[in-house]
Amino acid sequence: MCGIVGYIGEKDAKNILYNGLTKLEYKGYDSSGIALIDDNKNLIIKKESGKLTQIKKYIEDTNIISNIGIGHTRWATHGKPTQINSHPHTNCRKTIALVHNGIIENYLELKEELIKKDHKIISETDSEIIVHLISEYYTGNLYGAVQKIIQYLKGTFAIAVISESEPDKIIIAKKGTSMLIGIGENENIFGSDIPPILEHTKNIIVMDDYEIGVIEKNKVTITDLEGNILNKVVENIDLTIEMAEKSGFKHFMLKEIHEQPRVVEDVLRGKIENGKIKFDNFNITKEELRKIEQINIIACGTSYHAGLVGKFIIEEILKLPVIVEIASEFRYKTPILSEKNLVIVISQSGETSDTLGALRVAKQSGAKVIGMVNVIGSTIAKEAYGTIYTNAGPEIGVASTKAFLSQLTMMYLFMLYLGDNLNLIDNKYKEYIIKNLEKIPEKISTILNKSDEILNIAKQLKNTKNIMYIARHINYPVALEGSLKLKETSYIHSEAYPAGELRHGPVALIEENVPALAIALKNSKTYDKMLSNIQEIKARDGKIIVLASEDDENIDSIANMSLKIEPIDEIFSPLLTVIPLQILAYYISDEKGLDVDNPRNLSKSVTVE
Repeated sequence: MCGIVGYIGEKDAKNILYNGLTKLEYKGYDSSGIALIDDNKNLIIKKESGKLTQIKKYIEDTNIISNIGIGHTRWATHGKPTQINSHPHTNCRKTIALVHNGIIENYLELKEELIKKDHKIISETDSEIIVHLISEYYTGNLYGAVQKIIQYLKGTFAIAVISESEPDKIIIAKKGTSMLIGIGENENIFGSDIPPILEHTKNIIVMDDYEIGVIEKNKVTITDLEGNILNKVVENIDLTIEMAEKSGFKHFMLKEIHEQPRVVEDVLRGKIENGKIKFDNFNITKEELRKIEQINIIACGTSYHAGLVGKFIIEEILKLPVIVEIASEFRYKTPILSEKNLVIVISQSGETSDTLGALRVAKQSGAKVIGMVNVIGSTIAKEAYGTIYTNAGPEIGVASTKAFLSQLTMMYLFMLYLGDNLNLIDNKYKEYIIKNLEKIPEKISTILNKSDEILNIAKQLKNTKNIMYIARHINYPVALEGSLKLKETSYIHSEAYPAGELRHGPVALIEENVPALAIALKNSKTYDKMLSNIQEIKARDGKIIVLASEDDENIDSIANMSLKIEPIDEIFSPLLTVIPLQILAYYISDEKGLDVDNPRNLSKSVTVE
């Protein structure tokens, strides 16, 4: 979720770091900073919240000479986007500086131990803990200190460290997030992504997990955790900077669709501890929760669809009543809310105008309001009683994909959190849910590997004028989301209906070759009903596309085209069924030659009414 760049060589490090950070702006960030060691071996830190303009001004105004440094752009996950929480972080004596990308799951435990040893922790971040750990074990060998502390870190990390005492080297290490090294002449540059490197070299070393790198001006040494030197392959990367920003994908939307296995992993990481769900910023006690009689979920667009899935799983498993409302409607009605209502407002940006307005109405009514947002420090995060962060990372494509999936995944964790605290779920079933959630990333990857099959369907549908989506039960919200993705990206008129409503009007729209996409999973309690609805459309010569289970041997005899997913318990199916629909919308838009990432008339965050 953050960006790292580092340089050592004969050139002006501060300008190279700044230019490298600008190449990482596409990822999104809320603060930035650099650390340099000057000719007098002094460590110099400049970091600010907000955009890179302050760093640029500093570089233009300073006459510092430095040939070594590290830089960082931060997307807040622990702690607000403030100057203190920005990277680089330093040890107490301000002789060692560190930048970090990832999440340290056991940072609170490590923090307590460091405080007992008189370390002064000044930020709210998990990252600062790492540099204090390094300082604790530093005895004149920076590599040795990094090698030592890695064993204590639980979670994911890519780190880069410099020290006044060793001004001719940078130590880097990684686990679970990327780190790439560019090999130059009398210089070496590294980063969490390729774009900052490509301007200098196309000769790249890709680090693997649990590897440590010693980066010097004329030498790069990579070792394993035991200190054994590794013979790493130097690859020649034939990419442009624009291609690299999208990780080789044609559009950000496609890149973000393919990031979804990792997104689910990120949502789950750190939220499950000893079989229980933990939300660090929930701020509602168990006693307060037990007074809740009804849950209200309020959101707009894609987030509203995530809320509808949340309603299904909470009511189905916990038997708690849930009302889901569109924020723009809720805020202008007379709310029937009290302290017995728990209100969840969902917004990717945390700035959605109507959702923010609904939050304020709900608060005035005396309800406890929790914000489910992706952006730390956003207005909704600040004004809500408590916050659940979805950890999707920055999303560039206007049509939401991975942010939606992160909201869906978090809905399952929220349900488990309520079940735990209200004693509404038994441990055996809770373990079953957690195990199935942990399998979702691999199942999504399987779908992504079959994208070519979806492309073939997209080519057949790209010239259609209207498409109908139908589904039942827990997958009806997914049909709504698939329909929304299609109309957003391809400008094809599309509507989604509960399949049981066909005879109440929508079937009048069906005529020869009008496409209808049905979600019909074999193990669904509504499977037989869905088959009947599909037959109704087929009888009117509609073109049938069915999203079905791989073990359904009968569906191909009914459907004109089919999309297949692995068999799965229906309660988890939205986490998979949405993926082919996202891919289909993407490919239809791309086949039509449209601007996939920036559809007409739309913006990423709706901050006005």
